[in-house]
Amino acid sequence: MDSGERKVMVWGKPHVVLVSRISNAAWQAVGDYMGEPIRVEDRSEGSAFMRWRDAAISKGNP
Repeated sequence: MDSGERKVMVWGKPHVVLVSRISNAAWQAVGDYMGEPIRVEDRSEGSAFMRWRDAAISKGNP
């Protein structure tokens, strides 16, 4: 299965997100934000990554 680390800035702080293909039609993005794990799934690598970023942003500015 495909996977790779991607870096993203959330509220001015860097975070590492691991994006992995979990099936032919699904990708998963996993990473910690403010000490809490966030795990999301979507249909493409890019959309899973963006969904993770949006979830982290919605948790608020520390």
